[in-house]
Amino acid sequence: MEPVASFPWPWTHVDDTVLVKTGAGALHTIVVNGLTTAGDITVYDGIDATGTIIAVLHLDPTTSVSVQPITFVYDLKIETGIYIDYDQAVAANLTVTYK
Repeated sequence: MEPVASFPWPWTHVDDTVLVKTGAGALHTIVVNGLTTAGDITVYDGIDATGTIIAVLHLDPTTSVSVQPITFVYDLKIETGIYIDYDQAVAANLTVTYK
């Protein structure tokens, strides 16, 4: 078994619009840890909101609260970076794993 220090997926805690990673790599997972206000989170392959859309997560606590946390597995190649864009309404807490 490999030591914890060599675990292959770095992670970033996200609770607002942020550039998670620059450059090529891989998006492994997005975990929705919790949310309090409905809205959309758009995930881009890019360094800002002009990149290629990977996913739009429509989050609504009235329908999603019973399944939190929930993990979305992507395992896809990233060309430019990982940018997470929160709309003005959503209040959510994510963990993003990537290389």
